[in-house]
Amino acid sequence: MSKLVISTSVFQSQVADLLPCNNHQKSQLTHSLLNAYSLLPHFDEVLTFPYVKKNELLEFHSKAYINLLINEKLNRILPQDIDDPVVESKWCELVELTTNWKEKVNRNLVEGFQRFTSREDLYGYYKSQLKAFNDDEDDISFNEMDSDEEGSTKDHYFLELEKREYNLEGDCPIFSYLPMYCQVITGATLNLLDHLSLTERLIGINWDGGRHHAFKQKANGFCYINDVVLLIQRLRKLKLSKITYLDFDLHHGDGVEKAFQYSKQIQTISVHLYEPGFFPGTGSLNDSLNGKNTVNIPLKHGCDDSYLNLVASKIIHPLIERHDPKVIIIECGGDGLLGDKFNEWQLTIRGLSQTIVNIMKSYPQAHMFLLGGGGYNDLLMSRFYTYLTWCVTKEFSIAREGEEDKSQDNPFTTRYDDDSEQFIREHELVEMYNEENYQYWIYEMEGSSRMKTLRNDNKVEHIVELMDFYKL
Repeated sequence: MSKLVISTSVFQSQVADLLPCNNHQKSQLTHSLLNAYSLLPHFDEVLTFPYVKKNELLEFHSKAYINLLINEKLNRILPQDIDDPVVESKWCELVELTTNWKEKVNRNLVEGFQRFTSREDLYGYYKSQLKAFNDDEDDISFNEMDSDEEGSTKDHYFLELEKREYNLEGDCPIFSYLPMYCQVITGATLNLLDHLSLTERLIGINWDGGRHHAFKQKANGFCYINDVVLLIQRLRKLKLSKITYLDFDLHHGDGVEKAFQYSKQIQTISVHLYEPGFFPGTGSLNDSLNGKNTVNIPLKHGCDDSYLNLVASKIIHPLIERHDPKVIIIECGGDGLLGDKFNEWQLTIRGLSQTIVNIMKSYPQAHMFLLGGGGYNDLLMSRFYTYLTWCVTKEFSIAREGEEDKSQDNPFTTRYDDDSEQFIREHELVEMYNEENYQYWIYEMEGSSRMKTLRNDNKVEHIVELMDFYKL
């Protein structure tokens, strides 16, 4: 028996979409689609206001780094955003769509369709909710930059130096309400542990988590706080020290791997694209030799479902069985899917989802945590996480047990099983899918203008090489 817990809400999704690479929509699209397919009632618990205190971030990150990152002066609209019409228009777009849809269908405004109309309102709600936590912690002193002389030449000089030192520039800029973002999204992963039990298997989900590139004192690859490492650290404190971390992101899970490269108890497995010049440039087969329980599975351009299945059956499953973990954490990045902007792999939503669910089914005694990750086609990612969530609830939800015919409860097939007739359900953000003709499987439909077939450069001989390397 499994207990299913997910952290998601309009509040959390709007906070997650403060992250610039989310385009003010990625998380909200996913949350709205989860609601549209009525998936949340199949969970035992739905966490709606996640939060973690500043001092809890020190379980991995350095004090100096957290001093700079979790600075209350950043919980505001920063000067570079004040007069930016693009940011404001993107923020308002989903609010307007929600309002128009509500008026069109003439239904009362309920929690599922509410949206904060401004970032200031979002932060105001955040502060009001914090009172319930009695968050009076000020145990981390701010650095010298945090003075009343905000904007002085000296402060600006030190800020620029620190931004470079901690890589808070380029793909990891300081953005408006960054502290709130870090504490809410990290909390969405760590708060899942509040429902951990010794007598019941926990399956916890946070599609906004999986920030696997962040280092101890450096932001990296759109990642500021490494919630994966903090989750593992917390699990170790709970005496669940034998853990497998499995990463399906297109990019190497460098931050998590580095954090545990000297630990035999923490197995890190990263399946990723490894080619010259591709970020982050690590994750070769030989890099695995630098760790005590480090597994890198470097793949080439064009990886498809059948090849990933081969990797899973011949490499991943045997390695996990050898380690025999008590907990498995899966980073469910979707940037290897057909339709992603990287256009490097050609995995399907169904294929990648089935690979993940098969792993969950193969280790029924292990607690499972499913986290988000990369994925740079927001409309595609909402489909992926919604379908994967349905697969998980179909297999493991207590609420579904005893249903006579589960196929009748499948919202992703039609009577004729014709994908071309499968449209995205009506909901408040359905018009975002207008240019894709509202079709759920448009990126996987034969003959679709959105479907592309890539050359697969991965060979069966590489599987044999991997098996020999890891002595399987």
